Amino acid sequence: MELEQNSDLTLPLFYFDENLHSRDIESPDLLLHVTLSEELLAQLCQNPAVDSSVAIAINEYRLEALNDDYQALIDGEHDAQLTLVRGPLLSAMLSCDNDQTFVSPQVDMMPTFDLGDDVEDIEEEG
Repeated sequence: MELEQNSDLTLPLFYFDENLHSRDIESPDLLLHVTLSEELLAQLCQNPAVDSSVAIAINEYRLEALNDDYQALIDGEHDAQLTLVRGPLLSAMLSCDNDQTFVSPQVDMMPTFDLGDDVEDIEEEG
């Protein structure tokens, strides 16, 4: 996963219930869109120790309902959190004021960065 400041990170969210394990990974209920600020990028560059995790509260995000049953949640109260575990693996959780919870599958989050080296190489050659 390539991370770039001010780019959009989008994670699928699924309603957390006893049927979660049988859900089609290609049919999420919601999408969580997070803009990667400099501070958030710094937090995402951690690789927690074995058997530990890092929770990152997200204050600025956007939800998109892909299932009409959850459209009303967009305007309601909710809190989002990203979680990093050893790997690093990234997942998201959304808690709603009506006690509904949505979770994302873990995604491999080995960050790669464009450090602009190519631009310097071109300038040196020119």
